Amino acid sequence: MTDQKENLEVSKQEQEVYDRQIRLWGMEAQNKLRNAKVLIIGGTQLGAEVAKTLSLAGVDALHLVDHRLVQESEVGSNFLLDASIDNTKLTKWVAARSFLTNLNRNVKLHIDETDLLSKSDSEIEAYVKDFTIVIVLDESYERTVKLNELCRKHKVRFVSGAIFGWVGYTFFDFNGHSFLTKAEESIETANLDEESQNTKTNKVVTLEEDQFEPKEYTYPSFVEAFNSDFSSKKVIKKCKRVVPTSYFLVKTMLLACKENKLSGDMVKDIEELIPIWKKEVVAGNHIVENQPVQPEKFNHLFAPEFTPTTACIGGIIGQESIKAISEGKLPIRNIFIYSALDSTGIACDFPLV
Repeated sequence: MTDQKENLEVSKQEQEVYDRQIRLWGMEAQNKLRNAKVLIIGGTQLGAEVAKTLSLAGVDALHLVDHRLVQESEVGSNFLLDASIDNTKLTKWVAARSFLTNLNRNVKLHIDETDLLSKSDSEIEAYVKDFTIVIVLDESYERTVKLNELCRKHKVRFVSGAIFGWVGYTFFDFNGHSFLTKAEESIETANLDEESQNTKTNKVVTLEEDQFEPKEYTYPSFVEAFNSDFSSKKVIKKCKRVVPTSYFLVKTMLLACKENKLSGDMVKDIEELIPIWKKEVVAGNHIVENQPVQPEKFNHLFAPEFTPTTACIGGIIGQESIKAISEGKLPIRNIFIYSALDSTGIACDFPLV
């Protein structure tokens, strides 16, 4: 993505609305949010959580994409939907428009009812390349990979996430972007000669008596992060310590989706999941019998989505997206997994090195 000019400033009226959060993260961060153009693909229950958070944060515009009609089962779980009307004849974001409009009228809403990710690569690339951040939710493995590659090409901040029943994950790729990092304690004395005066230096910011300076970070791609090689001696030693057991559940669901193993028949689908899961557990240097979630609980990996899991993953996505847009302290690197099956929420920095 080409650098976006920050030419909008928070008005006095908006300062009153956002007063509490400005006190938390400062006016500079709020101005960056004020200029942010956010794309959210996926009007699911998870999408509702993310859209709510970013709307309340005060981004400039939300571009919401989903071509699918609302299902009857979603009306009770998606708080953006008005249960007093028939939502099943509306696409997901159209049904949520009224709630989001009233949530924050300072945020521009743009709803796209097309199946964006079914279009050609060139069409998708032209669509996404100028957004501040792209968030894709509850999408297929292949579509997520494609979108991540296009966003990396244009240096667009990228987030993906999905809910598998009681388990959910989110992935972050903020490759090439800068975040505030604690400055080194030893600071060299500057020479005030002509050469040093022309040298570009990082702006140092003081936060809570510590000094931070912007530093550019590299992030791995979606494919790299979810295809860690756990076979090296150095990695084997720390697998049990740093690879959560819930990772294998997420990886199993992603692979099953990628390989079109899921038919919609839960009994047959669980039979398909078991060998994939066992292979991933062994590859990750864990012991199958010691996993806290065994196949008899795999029915919890299917719909309906467990609302607390959705709220947790949605909250993390919103929080880390705000960090990324405002270029504040370093966001999570680079996967977060929450499992209500064993009550764990763990951040992972993958691939392991």
